[in-house]
Amino acid sequence: MKILHTADVHLSSDQPRRLEALGKIIQLGRDENIDLLLVAGDLFDDDLQAELLRGAVRGLFSNLPFQVMAIPGNHDQRAFSDESFYGTEFRALTARPCATVDFEGWRLVAVPYADGSFASLAEDLRQAAAPDKKNILMLHCSWSLPHYTNEDYGGEDLRYLPVTEATLTGLGYDYILAGHFHASYRQRILPCGTVFVYPGSPVSITTREQGRRAVNLIDSKGCRPLLLDSWYCQTLEYALKVTNTEAILAQLARELTLHPDAYCTLTVRLTGYTQEKETLLQARLEQLLEDRANTHLEPLFRGAGQIFADPLYQRICQMLPQGGDNSALMETMLLDAFSQVLAEDK
Repeated sequence: MKILHTADVHLSSDQPRRLEALGKIIQLGRDENIDLLLVAGDLFDDDLQAELLRGAVRGLFSNLPFQVMAIPGNHDQRAFSDESFYGTEFRALTARPCATVDFEGWRLVAVPYADGSFASLAEDLRQAAAPDKKNILMLHCSWSLPHYTNEDYGGEDLRYLPVTEATLTGLGYDYILAGHFHASYRQRILPCGTVFVYPGSPVSITTREQGRRAVNLIDSKGCRPLLLDSWYCQTLEYALKVTNTEAILAQLARELTLHPDAYCTLTVRLTGYTQEKETLLQARLEQLLEDRANTHLEPLFRGAGQIFADPLYQRICQMLPQGGDNSALMETMLLDAFSQVLAEDK
């Protein structure tokens, strides 16, 4: 059995890149020769978008060499009625409290999104797991950890179906495949050995969702991310320290090659101080970025004249030993220290 897992595509008629990302997932499924594609909620941005995009989705989910199964999320919980047809290989799992589907050697237990407590579902989910099979639980939920913010869940203030490590441990599942977390791929192994995975949105829904997008692959080797060539946002931030301008420009040139302009909204932000003339450095940066249509430059750096004119800097310079092997190094360290302190004050 070979399975791809995604979630939070948030298809919208005014966001064509999201539909394009779904098409890339479908193609990846073909390339990987999968048996099953699981969508753990929020395939659509809302129920109206499900109506508007049904025809486009129907084309993607028909005549495939694998099955597609999805649960409703908090955004599209009413999108999948019995009369809706989303493709010959598509099936919405809407039975409550959970739907159960068996494959050879595997059982999928899927929980359609609903308001309420996860604790009320726990016993039903324990009973649904098959002791003689590999068990997958599919959820649309919020992991209650303090370092996950509302921005990680798409900027929503409410936490839907909150779960904790304690509530998920010991339910009898090999994998818990979840949706609702947008930020990026996250995998966590519970004390009982269950592997919990958020795949992250397959396309950046907001600029806070940084980095290459991924889907989750489950096969005989276990569970791991597969990167997508889908649209994402990335911010590269560099702090100039007067003496490191050339090194920073070289680093920027290398890192640009890691973020293709064809599917990356890139922000390049430079702060700090440089010995180079501001106009010259600006021109060099623009030359580096001239072939990129989707890159935004934030030139927040300053020339080092402010440091050289600083009375404290001048007094310390007068106290430095003149000549000798260490004098140049000490002056460089002083410049870097002043540039860092002044940058932090801004």
